[in-house]
Amino acid sequence: MYITKRKTLYTVLIGLASCFSAGMTLAQTIPLDNLNAFKSPPPANWKIVGNASADISKENVLNTTPGKGVLACIHEKGKYGNQYELISNFTHGDLDIELDFMMSKGSNSGIYLQGNYEVQLFDSWGKKTAKYGDCGGIYERWDDSKPEGQKGYEGYAPRFNVAKAPGLWQNIKISYQAPRFDANGKKIANAVFLKVVLNGITIHENVEVSGPTRGSLTAQDVPSGPIRLQGDHGSLAIRNIRINNFDKKAGTLSGLTYKIYYGGLLETEDLSKIKPSETGSSPALTWEVLKENNNFSLVYNGKYNAPTAGEYHFKLQAAGNSYVKLDGKNIISPEWKDGNEFREATVTLPAGEHDIVIFNNKRDGWLRPALGLWVDGPGFRETTYSTKSSATAGRTTDPILISAATNNITRSFMDFKKDSKDKEQRVVHAVSVGSPSNIHYTYDLDKGAVLQVWRGEFLDATPMWHDRGDGSSRPRGSLTVLGNDMTLGKISGQSKWVKDTTGSGYRPKGYTLDDSEVPTFQYMAFGSAVSDNINVVNNQYFERTIKVATPSNDLVAKLADAESIEKVSDGLYAVNDKSYYIQLADKTVKPEIRSIDGRQELIVPVKNGEVKYAILF
Repeated sequence: MYITKRKTLYTVLIGLASCFSAGMTLAQTIPLDNLNAFKSPPPANWKIVGNASADISKENVLNTTPGKGVLACIHEKGKYGNQYELISNFTHGDLDIELDFMMSKGSNSGIYLQGNYEVQLFDSWGKKTAKYGDCGGIYERWDDSKPEGQKGYEGYAPRFNVAKAPGLWQNIKISYQAPRFDANGKKIANAVFLKVVLNGITIHENVEVSGPTRGSLTAQDVPSGPIRLQGDHGSLAIRNIRINNFDKKAGTLSGLTYKIYYGGLLETEDLSKIKPSETGSSPALTWEVLKENNNFSLVYNGKYNAPTAGEYHFKLQAAGNSYVKLDGKNIISPEWKDGNEFREATVTLPAGEHDIVIFNNKRDGWLRPALGLWVDGPGFRETTYSTKSSATAGRTTDPILISAATNNITRSFMDFKKDSKDKEQRVVHAVSVGSPSNIHYTYDLDKGAVLQVWRGEFLDATPMWHDRGDGSSRPRGSLTVLGNDMTLGKISGQSKWVKDTTGSGYRPKGYTLDDSEVPTFQYMAFGSAVSDNINVVNNQYFERTIKVATPSNDLVAKLADAESIEKVSDGLYAVNDKSYYIQLADKTVKPEIRSIDGRQELIVPVKNGEVKYAILF
């Protein structure tokens, strides 16, 4: 967000040299060992550091440690001007960019595509309703000639506010399509934000912008421009910048001919011994050359031209049995799927023409025919090689969604992975609690554990209620998995935490509801009655209070179990590389960070029969 009027800076584009080799096509990580990827000399407010953290209670305070790998902007609010922004050496047209960012409290920044189109970075933590100026918003355009109150126009708010707390690492992915120009330089198509994903949630899709947003580098659209990082509205940190510059021609599919064989032929049938019922040619892949929509084998032969050597990703949609061959070898092996599923493969191809065969056999009358092929590769986005109607399969299931306009409690199975490398687990006695604050959690009744928290919409109950169902539901927001180990326990020295209820005498007693229908969970453990209450505070975070009626002296609680836990300040701990915070209500409590089997645990005593802490995410 820029509050000062900007001058046109198109001249800075002249002479900018790419910091990457020509033909940058695969996703590249911008090295952050130094500032060589950006225009020189870089502004003094930007520097390379080893790590960053923010004070969640103080405005615009970002702390850093020496090292490499993190780009930090330390900037005093109130000093505005384009001399504080960072501009990439490389320029781009169509581009995908992904990065992690950390906002200081109350801070404000932005990512400008082609130097002209801003996606907002902002400390929007806890806002119930997001606007175009909030985190992930596509900033407004500006016209000084219009009357007051009408100067700003065409800003686009994110669908949901899924911004995390200051000092936590957040992730944003932007797929951007540059404006198009004819041979005479006249613009013939507007720039489009194909997709913006913030913290795992799609917040924009196919948003067209008619021209540069406020604070743009140039007054008019241009075919190419740099990445700009706003640095004059507060402090922030950025890491893991990955880009894919789509500057190459797409592969082409040509010379398509087909053979059709009718009858109940198996997919393994040797078709070379059978005369085809029909033959012909087609400009694009389609099943609609068929006269019958079942009991057929359809074989396409053609040439796939790979304009650039590199990795190509093929995606095939076909009802029934199907495969794809390149140069006589299966790249997508024979497999049966319904018409809404995809078969995918990634292959490394030399530049040039390749023989391609697409085979489809269908003998299931209840399946609607479908045949679609998409490929993306070095320097080009996913390209369609089939007709649109051919890839339209049977109707998908209408989702069954549960909202939380008021406090809502839903019981279901809940599947989760604590880490991406772990196997999926199922909690069979899960209670999901939704709130109108748009932050929600799932509680494991079998262990007295808060399994996960998320921000956004509440639940997708389609898996539970559609058709026969499998009893499960799914969170509909930006998810943070905490784990389902039992919270209370007893340890001795470096003994391992008993993750289940073994030896605890655990017995669930359900839950009670207060006047606002907020539950307090009840159970017996270690010979005592336990109550467990989780409340929303300031629309921002959860405060959890566990009360143990008759605690033993050695009873403790495990508040976090992660690959990394670091103390940020007294009573405040960042978990899993600053994915979320645990904040103790009583700063006199002295927690222990234990290292067990390559992981860390945050352990606190059950002081005076109570454990009270906040989960900030």
